[in-house]
Amino acid sequence: MRPGRAADLPALIELWRSEVRAGHRDSLPRAPEVEGLLAHFDWAARSRVEEGAEGVAGAVLVTSRPTPEGTVARIDPAVDGAESARLMRDLVHWGLQFSRAAGAGAAQVWVGPRQGGAALLGLGLEMVRPWWRMDRSLAGDLPAPVPVEGYELLDASKVAKGSWADMHNRSFADHWRFSPRTEGELMTGKRPQLCLMAVTSTSGEPAAVTLCQLEAFVEDSRPQPVGLVSSVGTVPEHRRRGLATWLVAEGLIRLRTAGARHSSLYVDGLNETRAFDAYRKLGFDLAFEAEVWEASFP
Repeated sequence: MRPGRAADLPALIELWRSEVRAGHRDSLPRAPEVEGLLAHFDWAARSRVEEGAEGVAGAVLVTSRPTPEGTVARIDPAVDGAESARLMRDLVHWGLQFSRAAGAGAAQVWVGPRQGGAALLGLGLEMVRPWWRMDRSLAGDLPAPVPVEGYELLDASKVAKGSWADMHNRSFADHWRFSPRTEGELMTGKRPQLCLMAVTSTSGEPAAVTLCQLEAFVEDSRPQPVGLVSSVGTVPEHRRRGLATWLVAEGLIRLRTAGARHSSLYVDGLNETRAFDAYRKLGFDLAFEAEVWEASFP
């Protein structure tokens, strides 16, 4: 096993594509977008690669993000071939050692359905969350947006810049493994008409947010492009009033107008507000279930 390098990225993308085809990974952006995401990645320190007889047989990348409870590392292994379980175990073991040495308070491994099992047991990891991708077609009739009395709907052309990160962070602060986001992380590249916020009619107080965008994926059975619905959140004092349902329904219409043929969103399968129930009422069905395995470091 050797340190990775930027030149390994094409081989790693091929590994990821094979995992998508095998149903172990739910999606993969196009190569230029992957390259952009990893443009500043520290390959030598944060990755390891296993060579096989025909090139790269496996690789692991480790990233991290701050949370109120401390840094959480994310270990992303990719494997192929007959010894995939053994190789995944070796790669994840290295990722756990690196994460702990780097000062993370916890480390996560996200794998496809039934991909963890024996490969991850005994490493100090436990399966802590199912993470769902829910899909619906944008063909045919879409659910009608139902405005909520006392609120108005605005898009990013009418909302002051700098407001979106504050709304996102307030909406998700009480969610599992919350990590604050910056304005740049949330809004860079977003179309203003696809970024929606509900505000009170009287004072203009922000109450709920939904961000949508168009994406194209490779090795993907969904009709392309896909309309992603993300950051569906409501601040606690405005919950249980139908605001999220209103914004998502409006977002679906705008995504189809923008050219999307299919729509997807991601939700915690143990979400305490049971957001997935609202999504089902809007026509979304479970399409992919990832497993989140986690280890905590004292």
